[in-house]
Amino acid sequence: MITAQDVCRFLEKQPDFFVDHPELLEALHVPHRTDGQTVSLVERQVKVLRANQAETRQRLATLIRNARDNEALVGHMHRLALRLIAAKIAAPAGAPTALEQLAPLVEAAMREDFGVSPARLLAPAAVPKSLRSTLLASGSPHCGRLREDDRHALLGAVAEGVGSMALVPLGAGAAQGLLVLGSADTVHFHPGMATDFLTRIAQLLSTALAAATVAPAAPT
Repeated sequence: MITAQDVCRFLEKQPDFFVDHPELLEALHVPHRTDGQTVSLVERQVKVLRANQAETRQRLATLIRNARDNEALVGHMHRLALRLIAAKIAAPAGAPTALEQLAPLVEAAMREDFGVSPARLLAPAAVPKSLRSTLLASGSPHCGRLREDDRHALLGAVAEGVGSMALVPLGAGAAQGLLVLGSADTVHFHPGMATDFLTRIAQLLSTALAAATVAPAAPT
């Protein structure tokens, strides 16, 4: 059985024990006396607790910030859905296609609600085949930096100031079209970012296009 004397002798031989194992200081109860060693241990304990408190505050601040960002995104998604419903897009024969009618509305929503510019909604034929068969083949959003020729093919003249992009295909291989989002910030759209909201935007647009495709022509 280990005695108090055994512990004392061990600590005497290991003066840096609590430096190497600061987590133990949180569980200790040390009376605050006036001798040097005890005061030093109390101070060390307080420092550990303060450091943990600061880390906890930082984590809480991050959680609150993320929650507010997500709440704002949900609001933007709601406004986009309302725009699509209010548009009442129909695509009878001889009229502009549903995508051509949706493009100005969607691009304006990206700029005004989401604060993203440039933004373009492209028809499948306007998307390079090389991208449709590679980055866009799965139908999942792709974020990051693109080659200069691909940037220009998708965004035209405004591609010059774009540092990072998000490609949001509507269907596998951008079968229904492609939403292209750009940012001057080289890391704004980065490969490791979550794409849940981009996927939901794609679903909203695909549903709006599908509904417009079967809409009857307006009576004359």
